[in-house]
Amino acid sequence: MAIDHSYLINQARPLLNEEELARAMRYRQPLARMHAIYIRAFLRVTLSRYARVRPNEWCFEYGEKGKPYLCRAQRQQTSLVFNLSHSGDQVLLAVTQTADQKIELGVDIECEREDLSFSTIMDNYFQPQEIESLMRLDLADQRRRFFDLWVLKESYIKATGLGLAQPLKSFGFGFSSSKKQHLSLFDEKQVSAQPLELITGIVLNTLNDKAAKDEDWSKQAEGQMWSTCLGRLSSSYRFGLMVKGRKLDISSIYARKVLIENLLNR
Repeated sequence: MAIDHSYLINQARPLLNEEELARAMRYRQPLARMHAIYIRAFLRVTLSRYARVRPNEWCFEYGEKGKPYLCRAQRQQTSLVFNLSHSGDQVLLAVTQTADQKIELGVDIECEREDLSFSTIMDNYFQPQEIESLMRLDLADQRRRFFDLWVLKESYIKATGLGLAQPLKSFGFGFSSSKKQHLSLFDEKQVSAQPLELITGIVLNTLNDKAAKDEDWSKQAEGQMWSTCLGRLSSSYRFGLMVKGRKLDISSIYARKVLIENLLNR
């Protein structure tokens, strides 16, 4: 059954404020404008599932580098922290409810591209240890690891709120202690739709010493209280999740798949 986008856009537009609508209309391509409206409506409707605030009543503030937050009053009222990312027709939203003002979230979702030549990008944006471990893999796994690292790096700079003002080469990730787990992905009827592959135990490195070993990275990560997760939605899409200020256990993560037509048809 074809999706009636005209109807859905009419449902979504009243949920957005004037600034969000104006930002969406600045896109030249109709598809990009539609996606921008859907993404903001998705954020607003989803947040309203966690608090008694109507979707059109949410107010947002932005950090120095553009990271979105709930306005101070609504953050204190609801204790909600969120972060959002999109790629292609996929949107990823992470939400946590905590009174801890130091908690920060960062998420990124990426689609693997077969046509991307990543060797030059690695040299400019990856730490030597990351490149060395990647080059030990066969060619197919090198591409996969490149996108794994890229999505984690994007998640980290979104969590810190610094964006690309923080050089991607100034930090890295080690996989020597990582392990694969599985997380249930539920549909809107609370039925498990599929298992997600989730990789935990990835270590964040912000040390300047190029000779630092994995065990040094691990000690540093413990002191900083960063939790890192890498998930794979499919062979093409993967996502990164960074949480500062809390040790993240897989049992505390609830994952749900939502279709925009179902969200806005209610």
